[in-house]
Amino acid sequence: MPAEEVRALGRLLRGRADAAEEVRVRLADDGDVDGTLRSPVSRFLADRAMVAAALAEELRRLGATVTAVADSWVQLDAALLPSEASGPPR
Repeated sequence: MPAEEVRALGRLLRGRADAAEEVRVRLADDGDVDGTLRSPVSRFLADRAMVAAALAEELRRLGATVTAVADSWVQLDAALLPSEASGPPR
């Protein structure tokens, strides 16, 4: 898999982390629920917001790791393969 495709995957994962963070923010509002349902709905939404926050963080870390792997591949290739300026290996 080319390094640029791996980097694109890292960017995609970070984008999904942003979407999960948006879900977390939207779940912070428990809406117009009153009466006996207010407390259970509030707990339900708080639990789901916590899951969304954890997912966002994991996706960010995974995206960063995937991008770091691509960068590492490029650095390894540069170290192992001769550059055009230096000519063929001796």
